[in-house]
Amino acid sequence: MLDCKQLYDALAAHDITFYAGVPDSLLKDFCAYVTDHTDAKDNVITANEGSAVALAAGYHLATGKVGVVYMQNSGFGNIVNPLTSLADEEVYAIPMLMIVGWRGEPGVKDEPQHVKMGKVMVPAVESLGLRYAVLPDDIDEARQVVATAVQTMKETNAPYALLVRKGTFAKYKLQKGRTAPYPMTREQAIVQVADGLGRDVHIVATTGMPARELFEYRAQRGQPHDTDFLTVGSMGHASQ
Repeated sequence: MLDCKQLYDALAAHDITFYAGVPDSLLKDFCAYVTDHTDAKDNVITANEGSAVALAAGYHLATGKVGVVYMQNSGFGNIVNPLTSLADEEVYAIPMLMIVGWRGEPGVKDEPQHVKMGKVMVPAVESLGLRYAVLPDDIDEARQVVATAVQTMKETNAPYALLVRKGTFAKYKLQKGRTAPYPMTREQAIVQVADGLGRDVHIVATTGMPARELFEYRAQRGQPHDTDFLTVGSMGHASQ
């Protein structure tokens, strides 16, 4: 497995120290390390992946340096517009290093909402003309891949993608902000809201833990699920 510190240091060795993106379960250990060791102004969790690309573009225009954009591949569609109409070498030619969690990789068991994107991940990257590599889980090989990515970005002034397979990163536990300043956990809040609503009220739960916790709440109370829509995919679009 790849040690988070070693990859972080390998990027810093190439003066890559700015991060923006949407956290992903395959990247959670690396994202936690970045959070613990990067100033808050240099690690921005964005509303969606396209915003992270735009932020990295602004960072490059302001500093001339390359930023990291991290995401889960389920959000890859959100970056097509800013990649092709802003960062592309035929438009403003803005380099950035994208670290993409490869959910639903063929042959790797995953949730159903990730299967399609996992299958088309490589063709999608290639269709946009992006240079890319799969990030190795060996640090010496990973350093070489990073060096190749940096050299390629210098030559092309274009984005470069690193695809991250499940189990690539060694475990790392977040140290910052482990004690939340709130009287309730998210799960407790969901229970309070669900308890306070009548059974004729329809609930739309967003992807990830909120949908799972609402499902578990119903199961524990022996209630049906007919008034709940669990948005297992389409991250960021539950409210619509």
